[in-house]
Formats: sequence, structure tokens, C-alpha cells
Amino acid sequence: MAEILGVLFPSLVALYLIVNTQLDSYRKRIRFLEVKVDALIKHTGIEFDDSTLVPVEVHKAVKAGQRLKAIRLYRKITGAGLKEASDVIDGLVKNT
Repeated sequence: MAEILGVLFPSLVALYLIVNTQLDSYRKRIRFLEVKVDALIKHTGIEFDDSTLVPVEVHKAVKAGQRLKAIRLYRKITGAGLKEASDVIDGLVKNT
């Protein structure tokens, strides 16, 4: 059993590192594309209601009057920056 673990463990660690690196690359690319789409929306003057894209946990925190918790949750779930998260939450607060 120890021999099997001795062989498998380094392989699993290497696989984890490869997958994690690839996921980070995808996250960065997705964030880059989101910024581009946001710029295009702003430039064209298209109005876009993204409140439906906000996770349920964030909506619950907003409805409970927990603005800071909602911002933290939004940032954690989406990877958004503080300004973007604050703007989204402020928009949700206005609409509720």
C-alpha cells in the first residue's frame, strides 16, 4: 500500500498543479473578456440588467440589509474588484 501511495502521490500532486495552473489561466482570460464586453456595452449605450446574473446568496444578503456582506460574497464568488462589486450591490439596493 505504501509503495502505491509513494508512486501515486507525486503524480497526483503534479496533476493538481497542472490543472490549477490551467484554471487560473482560464479565469484570467474570462475576466479579460468580461472587461471587454463591459466596455462594449458601455460604448454602445446598451442597457444591460445583470441583476439576474448575481448569485442567490448575494441577493439574500442585500434583502437582509447586509450590504458589506453582499459585496464580500459577490467578490468571492465572481472574482470582481471592490469598485465593480460595490457598483453591482448599489444597483441591487436601489432596485429593492
